[in-house]
Amino acid sequence: MLNYRFRDFVSVLTLSFVALTHSLEAQEYGLSEGLKSRAVVTGLCNPSSVTFSPDGRLTVCDSGNGRVLVVKDGKAETLVDGFETEYWKVDAETGTKRFLLGPLSSVWVNDSTIAIANSGAKDGAETVMFFDGAGKAADGKPTNAVSPTSDDAADKGEGNLCGFSLSEDGKTIYVAGQGADAKSWVLAVDVESKKLTPVFSADEQGIEINSPMATMPWGSDSVLALYSGAGGKEDGLIVQWDVRSKKAVRQWTLPGLADPMGMARVPNSDSIVVVDNHWALTEVLPKGKLAHVALPKAGGPAKVEVLANELLGPVSCAFGPNGDLYIAQLGEAFDGDKGEVIAVSGIKP
Repeated sequence: MLNYRFRDFVSVLTLSFVALTHSLEAQEYGLSEGLKSRAVVTGLCNPSSVTFSPDGRLTVCDSGNGRVLVVKDGKAETLVDGFETEYWKVDAETGTKRFLLGPLSSVWVNDSTIAIANSGAKDGAETVMFFDGAGKAADGKPTNAVSPTSDDAADKGEGNLCGFSLSEDGKTIYVAGQGADAKSWVLAVDVESKKLTPVFSADEQGIEINSPMATMPWGSDSVLALYSGAGGKEDGLIVQWDVRSKKAVRQWTLPGLADPMGMARVPNSDSIVVVDNHWALTEVLPKGKLAHVALPKAGGPAKVEVLANELLGPVSCAFGPNGDLYIAQLGEAFDGDKGEVIAVSGIKP
């Protein structure tokens, strides 16, 4: 663990790209009337997560480059780099490798400590790593990994850890697990002991939709989990889990959304926004969506209002201190330097 605080940074590398908040002409991305977008960071490789530190710094997982960045005062700087990376898909016929992935998610535990997914490791070897300052991935303090939880031969243990969120009391980090579909898990990290444990199983509750992508505390005693389901199929689902009983309390379908991957609570409201990747294996389709989603108390179909329908592979979103929504998207192409973070202003509860 590093022994210095963020105020003592003296050698953080400033990247060659900068935040472009005011200098680039905004693309409209099929935004609804009253909404505006602007570019914040460009030149990323498969960005996978956006979040904010308690003091308001935008934090981005530049996954394909094996690093986590912070953006402050118009500059993107390396916070932690040197993470392992791996290709998520390899074409069995051609051998073409696709979707280079490293750290897929991060969340700030307090003003100086950040937890980052070591998602470039193999399934069953991935951990959540804690850092008290800038540096290298090897400097982090890891949790345990999670071994196979089923008898399925394809189950190698939990992998592609993503979708981090911090409980209201700051004691637990919730994690979306992407191990074998034989048993889908939302996991939890005890911040004090740094123990990673499977907690909510969709399969044990008879929920057939898998691929949890994001988590979100929903009050002090429950958690929302967003499931993307099968690629290209409108079977996405939000499940409310009770943290004590570990049972599913409510479920909401997401009509009109094919591959939901990220969600964020609209400030000062009980509604959320969801980004829909509209995923494809060989290219980024300019059909990604941003939707405002209201969740009926009884469950069932959510009320979905599409706010944008031409995003470029959105994967994660978070509201910033200024009330704008920050979206990480793959950009015009994956596995290169086309990834970006954009900000959308004008979203109302």
